[in-house]
Amino acid sequence: MMTQSLFKSLFRLDLKRTYSNYYLFNSRIVTHVAFWLAYYISFSLIWSGRYGLYGSFYLEFILLPMRMAATYLVIYWAMPRFLLTAKLLAFLLSLAGILLICGLFQRLSIYFFYEEFLAISQTALFNPQAIFRSMLLINTTVMLAMTIKFYGLYQELKQQGVAEPVSLIELKSDRRMHLIHPDDISHIQGLGNYVTIHLLDGSELTSYTTLKNLMQQLPEQFLRVHKSHIINKQHLKSYNNEDLQIGNKTIPRGKDIEDADLKLQ
Repeated sequence: MMTQSLFKSLFRLDLKRTYSNYYLFNSRIVTHVAFWLAYYISFSLIWSGRYGLYGSFYLEFILLPMRMAATYLVIYWAMPRFLLTAKLLAFLLSLAGILLICGLFQRLSIYFFYEEFLAISQTALFNPQAIFRSMLLINTTVMLAMTIKFYGLYQELKQQGVAEPVSLIELKSDRRMHLIHPDDISHIQGLGNYVTIHLLDGSELTSYTTLKNLMQQLPEQFLRVHKSHIINKQHLKSYNNEDLQIGNKTIPRGKDIEDADLKLQ
């Protein structure tokens, strides 16, 4: 549910905006140059054991233009035009088309500028397996770039304060299963194996469980301030060294509770 909500929020973002917080030296150009340079050197070294150092660097140099073309077409055309407008089928079709076209051009580059140029054993120009392999290699690059882009968008959403959906608390009381929003809880009192949930509307729910088990379901705004009491810090009105005021209720305060613990993060 959280993922679905986050994905819908991504639909509302402008992908062409410059998220300068995630760029090296606040520069898009510097960041992109650094990324492709690191990519080029890394994969050249990875394949050096198979093709030799010279051969791997030369091959990656040939492959890089089509990988860059496919990546920028997907990120700056297909994603904002289709994916971020919830046209998923259109995005997948456009992605397949981009991979096919760039895969064909990459195959041409390999055939004429690598296999022919170095006079090594070669397959047919339009060999289906060779074309599919080119598409697959391009796709891995595109997926890597998309992952980085989505991470930046996710961080942007967090900065904008997009709220993640809160899970409802399931509590059995009076032979019924109740679904409670955490914000509706003012405080909780425990007595042995029973807890009483005090809601903002003044109603109460008693359930057979312990404070320890219930705390595992509660979000961060809840704090166990006493062996028998949990409070929702959002509804804390006042406090001193001995007790806390929640609504019109006075809750005892444990000696190990610091003032900083009572503040919302």
